[in-house]
Amino acid sequence: MYLVSNPSTNPYFNIALDSWLVREAPRHQDYVMLWQNRPAVIIGRYQNTHEEVNLDYAERHDITVVRRMSGGGAVYHDLGNLNFSLVVSTENRPFNDFKSFTRPVIDALKTFGITAELTGRNDVTVNGQKFSGNAQYRTPTRLLHHGTILIDADLEVVPKILNVRQDKIASKGIKSVRSRVTNLRPYLPSDVTLDVFRQTLLEHIGDQNGGIEGELVLTEKRQAQVWDLVTQRFGQWSWNFGASPPFNFRGHARFDQGELEVRLDVVGDRVVAAAIYGDFLGDHDIKPLVQALIGVEYQRPALERALGAVPVAQFLGGIGRDQLLEVLWNSTEEVVST
Repeated sequence: MYLVSNPSTNPYFNIALDSWLVREAPRHQDYVMLWQNRPAVIIGRYQNTHEEVNLDYAERHDITVVRRMSGGGAVYHDLGNLNFSLVVSTENRPFNDFKSFTRPVIDALKTFGITAELTGRNDVTVNGQKFSGNAQYRTPTRLLHHGTILIDADLEVVPKILNVRQDKIASKGIKSVRSRVTNLRPYLPSDVTLDVFRQTLLEHIGDQNGGIEGELVLTEKRQAQVWDLVTQRFGQWSWNFGASPPFNFRGHARFDQGELEVRLDVVGDRVVAAAIYGDFLGDHDIKPLVQALIGVEYQRPALERALGAVPVAQFLGGIGRDQLLEVLWNSTEEVVST
């Protein structure tokens, strides 16, 4: 097994590097990589980003949203979270074999007197609380296993960033199952830093895989290939958001000027059908307003541009463009005064 030293904390680059390792790295070796991300939400391959992530919170707090190649649920990363990736041959390594891939994590924790166990499909827990989620992706010849390990992450962010109204979007995507999560910090001896844990984990991964024989150097050429993947896919809105499964959106709010409800059907990255309801007292037929939304990318800047030349307040009895955008993007059931 070869070590991949990756100091990057850029979520786009790191998720692209996972993909590069399983598809493009020399195939005569297996690889291990331990890495970290600055604050980010990593979405499962088949999930609806709009349903899983509080996108307004993400934007306000500069939290990156990236879709990975593997399935499973959404996870939050920051610099208190250590991620591990292993790329191996598919020969004699069955897909969804989470037990053997998480064994080094469990064994590493044993050296610090901590008892952890694999529970459910792909979670590793301590005292019934999850600190590691795992997922896999395979090609005909290569298997990628990657997982998270919460060491000292800001867990107060998790319910804020991974908390959206369940009545807001109904999609065909795979929903995340919210688990009780914990950091390992309260369980680790005080002198065990993240770097100490990293080295211990690396030793156990090596022990289980015949040792770490060398290093795969990320040359400038290889880094450029990874950045090409960011440009082509992992840094693109069409992948991170537009690749979401079809979904139906319902937005609702009550303003001083009346009640407003919006329904959207979104396929890929575009609004394909829209309807607006309410008891507002508009003095125009709202059909042109509805038509302005059809074919628009379902992202706030695109919606703002689509409504830029539309006299929204005339259609909606004084309910303005900014208020409509809030219903389209950050819907609330609360009474909103103007």
